[in-house]
Amino acid sequence: MALSMLKSRSAFASPSKKNIRRDIQGLRAFAVLAVVADHLVGWPTGGFIGVDVFFVISGFIITGQLLREKESTGNISFSGFYQRRVRRILPASLVAITVTVLAAFAFLPKGRASDTLTDGIWALLFSGNWRFAVAGTDYFQEGQPPSPIQHFWSLGVEEQFYFVWPWLMLLLFWIVAKRGNASSGRVLVGWVMVALIMVSFGWAVYETTTNPAWAYFSTFSRAWELGVGAFLAVISPILTRIPSALRPVLAWLGLAGMAASLFVVNAVSGFPAPGAALPVLSTGLVILAGTGGPVRYLLPLTNRVSGYIGDISYSLYLWHWPVIVLLVAFMPAGTPTYYIAAGSLGLALSVVSYHFVENRFRNAPKRKRGHRQRPFDAKAQALGISMISLAVLTSAVAGFALIKSAPAESPVSIELPASKAVPLPGALAVTPEKETSKCLGAGALDPKNSCTPDSLGEAILPSIDTFARDNGDSFKCWREQSKPLNSCSIGSVQPDAIRMALVGDSHAASLIPAIQEFAAANNWKVDVFVGYSCQWMEQRPGYDCYDVMQEIRAKLETGDPYAAVLTTAARGKTGTDVEYAASMFANAWQPVAERGTKVLAIADVPSVNPEALSCLTRVGFDVKKNDCATPLTEANATADPQLRAADLVPGSRIVDLSPQFCTDKCPAVIGNAIVYRDAAAHITATYAKTLAPYLNEQLTAALK
Repeated sequence: MALSMLKSRSAFASPSKKNIRRDIQGLRAFAVLAVVADHLVGWPTGGFIGVDVFFVISGFIITGQLLREKESTGNISFSGFYQRRVRRILPASLVAITVTVLAAFAFLPKGRASDTLTDGIWALLFSGNWRFAVAGTDYFQEGQPPSPIQHFWSLGVEEQFYFVWPWLMLLLFWIVAKRGNASSGRVLVGWVMVALIMVSFGWAVYETTTNPAWAYFSTFSRAWELGVGAFLAVISPILTRIPSALRPVLAWLGLAGMAASLFVVNAVSGFPAPGAALPVLSTGLVILAGTGGPVRYLLPLTNRVSGYIGDISYSLYLWHWPVIVLLVAFMPAGTPTYYIAAGSLGLALSVVSYHFVENRFRNAPKRKRGHRQRPFDAKAQALGISMISLAVLTSAVAGFALIKSAPAESPVSIELPASKAVPLPGALAVTPEKETSKCLGAGALDPKNSCTPDSLGEAILPSIDTFARDNGDSFKCWREQSKPLNSCSIGSVQPDAIRMALVGDSHAASLIPAIQEFAAANNWKVDVFVGYSCQWMEQRPGYDCYDVMQEIRAKLETGDPYAAVLTTAARGKTGTDVEYAASMFANAWQPVAERGTKVLAIADVPSVNPEALSCLTRVGFDVKKNDCATPLTEANATADPQLRAADLVPGSRIVDLSPQFCTDKCPAVIGNAIVYRDAAAHITATYAKTLAPYLNEQLTAALK
């Protein structure tokens, strides 16, 4: 009976407008409201599963359309299919991307604006998910604010799926037709989809475990979600036989599962697989319950408000995220005013986009051969030409802006207070450089300098446009993730130079511009061993830097001992058990300290609130008021296990630069110098150089 129903064409006739699935419109409303709430207010914490709901809906709707066309006409018109997709997707997305890129160049730092333009191009090519997958695994993107076009990744996944799935369906129908049994095409399609779901889900589980950032954006790890919807469309003739009394039960079970997903699904652990299984299967329950007839008593999904939100859900999805990201350029996030403004503006833009862009193109009548062009057609074409012209103009203007003001990859050339070399045995005699303003950067917090807000005027270093890329030489010998050791030396090249080493992660690398200011003058030759996950602690096999750290430890524990080893590590990267992390640091330091080498642990810099960085890029920021800061309690909320480790290892010392970062708060700009280049607490090369006198003073005192 089931097989005969799958072979029947009439069992899946094309629905009329009167039979539009109101429950599916309600599902769309649920999905988009969940996503918007999660992005805007961070609650419910699992609101991101709205995207998974969209995937299931899309797989069901599109596959159903393709099956109806094949079974009613005997063929699938790919030109017609892709024309419908273009008319449905491209106009609204093109407008949203164009406006977002223009706003980015108007209100964001040039570096972020240029990145937004690049993101927009990838999004228009329906490949944004791969762009953001790469960024998600790029260590140097850590702590950077999100792209205002990042949400386009889901459209990339959908469209890539539809570049393949219709052709595969046609191939399967052709195979069964060649074997003389065309009526079994739907059965074969169903079995193939089951296989694809299983393979994709299995791959998603593996990739979630090994590379969760990549798994989140990958089409291969997400295809099973669209596949579940597609499978429901394939077996829809069977679903029409579900008893009417059972339909509300199934629908409410599905709705309950979707609601539970908002609170029990975790984006960090086991997502998208197996975590997404609950919202995906729950959405499938609601869809199958309504296949073959409307479900009674499902008012949360079938009321008029849910229906309208479902209608505008695509435009609302396109516009809510750019508004949330770009509005921070004008007001602090997380305030009632921000929530009201972002919600109102996002909704208004969505309504306008739906009625004047989406519907204009999606519902525009096709022009038949020999018929005179209707006025509406002319207006639609004119609007399309205008949109494309605007996009081209935007690209040209943005490209010109990039050429004229490309962000610098190295810090701005500035004069800094000279670092006085402290004579040590074997040190070279040097003449201190001419000192300039002592109030620039860290010196502004030094009480003996008596600095005021007017000491340096209104200039900010590095500029707002370049601070996110102000690395200097921090990463010139950086060991990248899963790569071999890439060491180098800085400082003195004299044969009698004092041998020292710098070991650690990216926070250690960020101190290199400071150490370069005085190492040569002190006749220090500093061997640099810094890299991804390379905290100088006892590491377990399988850890990304385990093999490299064994190589580093061999260099530190054999041969001529170093005079000192400098080390630091990001306080949030060594686990939540401070005592355990401290013991792992101590285990690594102890053999080196026993050789007579001094271990100088530089206390990690205070953490920075992302809002503090957003604040300094805000339109109208005044460096003299300098009200962008992280509360002191928040900056030091995460304990630094190195402080405890130093108590466990005789011969080790703590070097503490916290007075050069905080007083009663930790400003994002100190002495007209931007302190951090991202929310992962990597300091700018400019600020690192202003730390040089204070770091030099403490290191040389510890070495005497």
